Amino acid sequence: MLAVNRAMRETILVRGLSRDYTQARFLLEDLIAMLELQPQLNEASDSGRFQKELSRFSYKWSVSKVDVPEPPLPADMSPEAVEKFELNASYLAKIEATVSWRRSGRDYEQTAQTLWTPEKLFVPEERRKKR
Repeated sequence: MLAVNRAMRETILVRGLSRDYTQARFLLEDLIAMLELQPQLNEASDSGRFQKELSRFSYKWSVSKVDVPEPPLPADMSPEAVEKFELNASYLAKIEATVSWRRSGRDYEQTAQTLWTPEKLFVPEERRKKR
């Protein structure tokens, strides 16, 4: 009887945890979509807690500039070949979001990231030229 009780308890915990991971994934997608729908992004971050029935889930997100390094090219490449490998941008916009929650006394979190073109990220002119 004790083994059956323990198996049922574990089944309930695993089912609840899988629901949490599914919910966290939806919340992450919602957070990132909220930022992606902005006409322009600024380097910023925020954190908080979801409302009502989702109040055990908290979030944090950040938008940052990520430099894109130019790879070294072989010295014997023709100028035409080098031209094909030139980067169109020296940086990208990075959106990162994390959803955290607690279940059965343990902490869990799930993180997602995405990159956007530099046109989406507002960077002051003096910071663009410092490259």
